[in-house]
Amino acid sequence: MKKIAKLSLVAAVAVAGLTNVNAASLEEAIKGVDVSGQFRFRFQEKKVDGESTATLPTADNNETGSDVEIEVGVKVPVTENVTAVFKIDNANDDADDANTKADVEIEDYYFSYNAGALTVNAGQQNIPGRITDGNQGDGIVALYNLGSATIGAAAFADHNVDSTRLDNSNSVLSAIAMGNVGPVSLLGQYATVADTVDTYNLKADANFDMVKVGVEYTESELDAATGIGAAFRDDRSTLKAYVAGNVGIVSGKLIYAKTGDNGSGSIDSQVSTAGLEAPAEYLLWNLGTSFKSDMEIYGVDASVAVTPKLSLRAAYVEGEVGSLAGKEVYEALGQISYKVSKNLNTYVRYAEFDSNGVNNSADGQRGRVEVKYSF
Repeated sequence: MKKIAKLSLVAAVAVAGLTNVNAASLEEAIKGVDVSGQFRFRFQEKKVDGESTATLPTADNNETGSDVEIEVGVKVPVTENVTAVFKIDNANDDADDANTKADVEIEDYYFSYNAGALTVNAGQQNIPGRITDGNQGDGIVALYNLGSATIGAAAFADHNVDSTRLDNSNSVLSAIAMGNVGPVSLLGQYATVADTVDTYNLKADANFDMVKVGVEYTESELDAATGIGAAFRDDRSTLKAYVAGNVGIVSGKLIYAKTGDNGSGSIDSQVSTAGLEAPAEYLLWNLGTSFKSDMEIYGVDASVAVTPKLSLRAAYVEGEVGSLAGKEVYEALGQISYKVSKNLNTYVRYAEFDSNGVNNSADGQRGRVEVKYSF
């Protein structure tokens, strides 16, 4: 993020929405404004054999086409302690030869108050924490820095966690704490969606010279009052663990993940079949733990920095979904990344997988080319 003396047209419009200024006072009005964002272009193809699109989650449907996304974040100082924050988004996903133009949306808009160790955000913003998939709501988030630890709380009057199985008007309450004890970083969070689900998440990571280890556990309990029905009132969980390290130009990670007998742990996994993967869930690219019952997987993910700009990556994950009579799942992925410049990155990725397992025959292939410019 950097300060600039002139605003783009989009940013200028956002500022104009805050206050009425004439041409003479515009230069003064935009002082201290920060603008950041990205422009990303993807072209990809995905084919899943042995399954009709009717039986697959939305995120797993066959597709061929381009995906363009433009994001612009604007932070406008209002007073010494108050900042107005906007995030403007234009996401256009053209699949199967259909060409469309996406609408421009103001995704985030909130005021941020900062007074030393205290930060308070009020407005539409992301629900904080690792147990949602970047979902948003209208609410208040407060964080207080104690030095070696930070504590916080959030209250949202509504949300967009899921629009088909969950009443979006249900409130979301959350408490979070994070900090460091020697080489170990710790995070804990509790969140509840009223009359729907209670979830908690615990995460610990430790660095020892060239080795890093971590473990994360997430558990949810659904209420009988949810639209999913009383039969789903049970405890659900996701356990993740890893060991990572690097030697010279080679880095690698060993991965383990397991879900509970009744399902995975994050909030999204309880109320959506769209294949969303919150950070609390494991996801390679196509194979993930979200919405999977009695799943156990092992994997390895390795990269080689051939040059400062060129890197190669290979990953393989396999396991079983016990709820599907021991259905075996796997994903093999290869990627070539090239850093064109400081802010311009590209990669080519290809994967073969069997990650759905609805009828024991969902083999798939997926390829992507991406170009991303950040500013």
